[in-house]
Amino acid sequence: MSTLLAARLYGARDLRLEDVPTPEVPEGWVLVRTLAVGICGTDKAFYLGTYPLFKVPLVPGHEVCGVVVGGPRDLVGRRVVPEINFSCGRCSLCRLGLYTHCPHKRTLGIDFDGGMAEYFVAPVSALHFVDDLDPVVATAVEPLAAVLNALEQYPPKPHMKVAVLGSGNLAILTIQVLKCFGVLDVAAIARDDSPKVKYLRELGVEVVTLSQLSDYVKRCTPEGLGFDMVFEVTGSPQGLELAIDITRPRGVIHLKSTPGARSCIDSTRAVVKELKIIGTRCGTFREFNKAIELIRGGIVRPIVTSTVKLRSVVEAFERSLRREEVKVVVIP
Repeated sequence: MSTLLAARLYGARDLRLEDVPTPEVPEGWVLVRTLAVGICGTDKAFYLGTYPLFKVPLVPGHEVCGVVVGGPRDLVGRRVVPEINFSCGRCSLCRLGLYTHCPHKRTLGIDFDGGMAEYFVAPVSALHFVDDLDPVVATAVEPLAAVLNALEQYPPKPHMKVAVLGSGNLAILTIQVLKCFGVLDVAAIARDDSPKVKYLRELGVEVVTLSQLSDYVKRCTPEGLGFDMVFEVTGSPQGLELAIDITRPRGVIHLKSTPGARSCIDSTRAVVKELKIIGTRCGTFREFNKAIELIRGGIVRPIVTSTVKLRSVVEAFERSLRREEVKVVVIP
């Protein structure tokens, strides 16, 4: 096995399917055969060019599930999902438990070749075992872990009135996790013409469209001042400005979107309101384990709207840009 098929991104909409050398497996790492890999918002931003590439060419894909084919004998044949941060384990941040912020880390599918190929490599320490999960479903472990990390940093209280701003995959996962936390008063905020509203309604939350939002905030939030907590998962640079507008004084904004492009916000309004804005990039070992548990137990049910073969990877990315798609998964 000297070469493998990989999708390599050279720039905006310049994604090529190429034969590349099979990566070498360092000591303490494994070679993984990809079974399924999801296309996330960061992948789409790289593909569109709104988020500059950290590595050219880049094999994208970090929402990945595969089977170990090379490495320690007791791991071969195990179905796994990897954490995406490959940290040094020695620096001060790693030793403080902040290994996802290690300055020496390599990040799968970001600045290190990811899972949108027939094979990829990862350190043993990053692996989580999902032998009993469907590989397509298991691609949701990574984004779900990121949602759980947001709530780990600043959890909601059951009495809070919460808004989830967006209608895509992260919004759908966030709403399901909020239910796990016992938060009952949740409104999903979506564009008027969003074709994904049907998935939000199936989750049993109130759906408020943008044209209804101003009136809804006045009528349905305490003193008409806004939501206690807002999850900004639109994937848009404009999402934060709207989140600031609809959050009450001393409220909390969980900022998850990574569109790559700069946001223009009224920072004065955020200061006057004394808002807490909490950014969350990805999950840790703890949240990955919890994400697997929630999916395994059927408590969180990911939605996959399309699966596409690796040989049609450009079609897969173009499909993922369609507004009716929640999640597109590539299968080598």
